[in-house]
Amino acid sequence: MTNLIIKANLLSWLSQLLKDYSVVAPVNEYDSVLFKGIEQVEDIVLDFKNTALSPKHWFFPSSETLFKVQRKDNDSELIPASIDKETVIFGIRPCDARGISQIDKPFLAEPADTLYQEHRDKTILIGLACVKSCDSGFCSSMGTSPNDTTNVDILLTQVGDDFLVQENTAKGKTLLSNATLSQTDIAIPEAPPLPDVPAKGILEIMPRLFESIYWSQLADRCIHCNICSYVCPNCYCFDIRDYKEGDRIERVRSWESCQSPGFTKIAGGHDPRSNKGARLRQRFYHKLFYFPKEFGQTACVGCGRCVKSCPVNIDIREIISDVQRLGGEGGSAHQ
Repeated sequence: MTNLIIKANLLSWLSQLLKDYSVVAPVNEYDSVLFKGIEQVEDIVLDFKNTALSPKHWFFPSSETLFKVQRKDNDSELIPASIDKETVIFGIRPCDARGISQIDKPFLAEPADTLYQEHRDKTILIGLACVKSCDSGFCSSMGTSPNDTTNVDILLTQVGDDFLVQENTAKGKTLLSNATLSQTDIAIPEAPPLPDVPAKGILEIMPRLFESIYWSQLADRCIHCNICSYVCPNCYCFDIRDYKEGDRIERVRSWESCQSPGFTKIAGGHDPRSNKGARLRQRFYHKLFYFPKEFGQTACVGCGRCVKSCPVNIDIREIISDVQRLGGEGGSAHQ
């Protein structure tokens, strides 16, 4: 038997949550579906394939004050940023939840990023399984699936107008204590089929291609828009700057991209990745070699956003296929 919640009870439960939590959910905004903080459940969109952007910015904001330093007389006070209210993110897809779990790996490694840790501790994830194939999606090739329960506290799966409920964590169990559930013998539906992107063995192949001209040829198309980094649910490059106003200084962390010219420039003006080929190579080596070598997972969740958003059609699915072809048996690393 499986727990079931009918749509009316789901909306009623979410309305109750609004009294105690900040609730973030998919809404229609600027002709797109985006995650936004809501004030009424009537704004929530339930029928969508995926949002234009992942909800990673609720954990890792595009710009965020880390702390303030306030000078007073001859002393200084350090005022760290903090999160006032717990947040419920409703409707997150399994691919995006996996992306957040991957950002956890560097940010929560000792010594953990304390503000990110607070975001994570004070957020509950209600996932929404994909019941339709996602445009450009290939998550099942990247270690997750359209109905993966692994990285959410609760997973809902729509069946008709109602939702099957899978409770996965203690947080999820507590949150569901006020929901009106019933028992059903409806089985969890099978995940929709997705195209296969053959990434197996790529960790062993990538070192052979580091000096390949393939990366420079591919980068001839790149226009430095950085949209691939900003729409990606598990890119986490950032820049830090200090801003002074009177006797107060704020330290601010903002999104950056390894594709930006000068991102790796060091003292003395040297830039080890001064050309587009080296920068584009870094993006895909991070996803397909450095991150999996360090953390055991490919740093791509197969959401397909970069595929849809790139104005010059740089497609990670094709790159994985090209890497297999160039670096496999009989292939030349210098082609």
